[in-house]
Amino acid sequence: MTLSTLYPESRSGKEIILTSSLVGISFYILLIVYQPFGTSQFEHTSKYLLLAPYAIITTFSFYIVNFLSMQWKKKWTTGREILKIFLILFLISIFAYFYNTLFLSKVQLSFENFLYMFAYSAAIGTPVSCIYILARYIYLSNESQFNEEGENYEKENITETYRHFDIESNLKLCVVSEYSNFYKEIAVEDFVFAEAADNYCVLHFYENDILKNEIIRISLTKLLSQIQCDTIRKVHRSLIVNLKKVTKFKGNTSGYRITLKNINRELTVSRNYVSSVIPLLKEFAVRP
Repeated sequence: MTLSTLYPESRSGKEIILTSSLVGISFYILLIVYQPFGTSQFEHTSKYLLLAPYAIITTFSFYIVNFLSMQWKKKWTTGREILKIFLILFLISIFAYFYNTLFLSKVQLSFENFLYMFAYSAAIGTPVSCIYILARYIYLSNESQFNEEGENYEKENITETYRHFDIESNLKLCVVSEYSNFYKEIAVEDFVFAEAADNYCVLHFYENDILKNEIIRISLTKLLSQIQCDTIRKVHRSLIVNLKKVTKFKGNTSGYRITLKNINRELTVSRNYVSSVIPLLKEFAVRP
């Protein structure tokens, strides 16, 4: 890993809060376990409670700088991440210095004492920050790879779906009436819709780019068994529609109204068919 190596970015507020809190807790544990830089000589009945603000300061500093770095539009590198850590340690030193000087030691402010505090903060914070950088790099890299694989899988599925629809559009539907006295071949892409009328069905389809209709003696159920495919679906007890011919749709879970190209009336999608029809309509049509 070099300074110019791309460092994975985080766009998750939850991840930043979690990692910042873990760093603050780690900082506090090191402070109370090893008690470096005169901490062991600090005597007070509430010693560990008085040291707790250092953990809060660390957590806050990591969070605020990470949050601000999310606004950076340029590519993030390992070098920028290390520079960010330096800025965080500097910010921790400022807050820790004022807390120590004004509330714990209660001594006069001086630049020399601030430099000591910065050195102390860097000494404790550097090992924690190194672990933080490496662990976060591994975690965010894995998450980025997982998201990329998910996006690729989704794109492949969409591509495969459209490829299937394109192949299907070249197929022909064979419509045969109940008494076999009517036979019609209609290309899938030419079929528009069919509606039931008593014991008959009215077919609406294109022939030589002219919209035509044909009445045949057949039940809608039997007709559906002959022509149903991925894009031709039953949308109502009396309607079968080629969803690729739908230009607009509107409604809710109680029912939808759909508009077909060159058809002067809206058709109804009953609520029983909403769950199976609407997801496909979102691929083909525009919802106003």
